[in-house]
Amino acid sequence: MKHIKYWASLLTGAVILASLCGCTLPFTNDNSSDSSTEISYTAFDNKATDTEDIINFIIEAMSDNQTSCNIFVPDPDLIDANEWLTRISGIEQIKCEYRRIKDGYNLVVTFECWDNYAIIKAFNSGNTSQLNSRQVELYNKYIEVLAEVTSPARSDYENELAIHDYLVSHITYIDNGGSTFNAYDAMINGEAVCSGYTESFKTFMDMLGIENYTISGKAGNEQHIWNVVKLDNDWYQVDVTWDDPVGSSQEYIDHSYFNISDSDMAIDHTWTSDSNETNPANGYIYTYPVQAKLHSAGTQYELDRYILRCIKSRSQHIEFTTTNELDIKSAVSNAGVQLSYSYKTTIRNNYTMYSVTFSY
Repeated sequence: MKHIKYWASLLTGAVILASLCGCTLPFTNDNSSDSSTEISYTAFDNKATDTEDIINFIIEAMSDNQTSCNIFVPDPDLIDANEWLTRISGIEQIKCEYRRIKDGYNLVVTFECWDNYAIIKAFNSGNTSQLNSRQVELYNKYIEVLAEVTSPARSDYENELAIHDYLVSHITYIDNGGSTFNAYDAMINGEAVCSGYTESFKTFMDMLGIENYTISGKAGNEQHIWNVVKLDNDWYQVDVTWDDPVGSSQEYIDHSYFNISDSDMAIDHTWTSDSNETNPANGYIYTYPVQAKLHSAGTQYELDRYILRCIKSRSQHIEFTTTNELDIKSAVSNAGVQLSYSYKTTIRNNYTMYSVTFSY
């Protein structure tokens, strides 16, 4: 299953620790030492009056390629690492140490996060001097791929599709116990779990100027993370990880989870997202079946004729939709050609999408 694991706990005393990590990274905590004794009694310069202030301070530090930030808060109810972890895309682990001082609390928030923040800041400013060597390598890979598969002359949809297809064809889904959960593993080593696919896709969308956000939730009863993009004035959900045909003997690119609606994604994904409530994905024009002009087979006769045409042209992979229950086995048999094939179906609210591969 393509997933992430999420742990969060509120520890007694002065430490809050929460983690959002690649699939099987173990969660441990050690509260044997009270590091709050090292926190200043003088109120920190960054003063937060609400959760939005705290989140903005953390994001600013992430963009500056920092791994911690100091924040003063007047109300202990604002100290909620679980909330920050949920609200900020790209945090893999967050730790908060705090000390009570006059009129409030001093917080030291330490985190591990995606390289996305620092890389996008470097990309927008044209200045990579603040990137570390690993980030420079990753940055250069992004630039290389953008030049290879996208173009300013193409539409946002065409560039988005090109990035989706590149990631599916160049990343292998591997859960090796925790070291394949970020974009570096995905882009440089070609191995990742869902967070690696998601970070890579988000970074490309940011570079292309396509508005987007990420969603964390569950898919197949496992923790998972994926993307949402805005094309023109409508939003669409994208799960690059679930479009990678893991375990298949055939090499092909699936598009069953590319640019679909909230209602279609909700068939096998669940989530709670403030961003999604504000910007629901209900677009239609840039859904894959519409843009790719996929064949729609309404009857068994239509399917038989379509499969025959594809086999005669020796197509290796096809995608089509139907609103009825059709027999693909019969359609292939009626073609009268010796071959082997495999297929998958993805149920949507108003249709079923078929993805079929042929071996001649």
